[in-house]
Amino acid sequence: MSQQPVRILFVDDEERILRSLAMQFRRHYEVLVESDPHKALQRLREERVDILVSDQRMPQMTGAELLAQAREIVPDTLRILLTGYSDLDAAVDALNSGGIFRYLTKPWDPQEMAFTLRQAAEIAQRQASSAPLDPQVISRVAAPLNVLLLDDDAETLACVGEFCSAGNHQLHRARNLAEAILRLNSEPIDVLVSDLKLAGEDTAPLLKSLAQAHPRLLSIVVTPFRDTQELLALINQAQIFRYLPKPIRRGLFEKGLKAAAEQALLWRAQPAPRVARIAEVPREEREREKVGSLLGMLGRLRERLSA
Repeated sequence: MSQQPVRILFVDDEERILRSLAMQFRRHYEVLVESDPHKALQRLREERVDILVSDQRMPQMTGAELLAQAREIVPDTLRILLTGYSDLDAAVDALNSGGIFRYLTKPWDPQEMAFTLRQAAEIAQRQASSAPLDPQVISRVAAPLNVLLLDDDAETLACVGEFCSAGNHQLHRARNLAEAILRLNSEPIDVLVSDLKLAGEDTAPLLKSLAQAHPRLLSIVVTPFRDTQELLALINQAQIFRYLPKPIRRGLFEKGLKAAAEQALLWRAQPAPRVARIAEVPREEREREKVGSLLGMLGRLRERLSA
């Protein structure tokens, strides 16, 4: 039996943007469009939708709110947030509540949009062709998880420690990036909890490499650092599972850990992908991360001074 075409639903209150998206992608996918987010939610209840792409700024509800509600209706539909605003709060809401797959900015780059949709379509097709999970299979793989903590903060350690004790999960810790890489190469880590700084080193390059080497490892970033561009890079390149600012809110943190554990157990019941070894993050790459961050801050400063 031939595979059904991937169906993408674009939601935006601007009709011209919907027309542009439909024209760009209707040759490759079955494209649906809605300018009313409430009607979009109704379509999700009644029709098969593989990928949902929503604008953030809409008069009736935000894209983050739409994606969060869509997640409850059709949890397997891949969700992408599209916005012209570098809105950190929107990105955090969409990631933590809507479980977004990617975050794209307007005006979008046609090649980046096409590449992102192609990635999402491949995942959607794999999901459609896989057999439904048997609850008995899930129960057989519900063994304790391996959790790796890359954070020296006492409050974070207390929360993760309580979570691991309650679920009989194995807690691993690393004092620096070298130890973290050793753990990742020697232990089947399911959940990673990390600050963006560990012993003075940036963990972002490691998180980004994990997206390719360990695609099913669920990364939760817990950090006081709030930079929009860095967060967008973590969503799109590191494919992080959750982003929680410090000081941590225990209820939100526990909810994120629980969601990660549930997803990890579901993935254990599916055929495992090939896992690559993690190499030490080169010093030049770490330096490029620092330089890029500095240039970004200088650019934003120039924008404010010229405004």
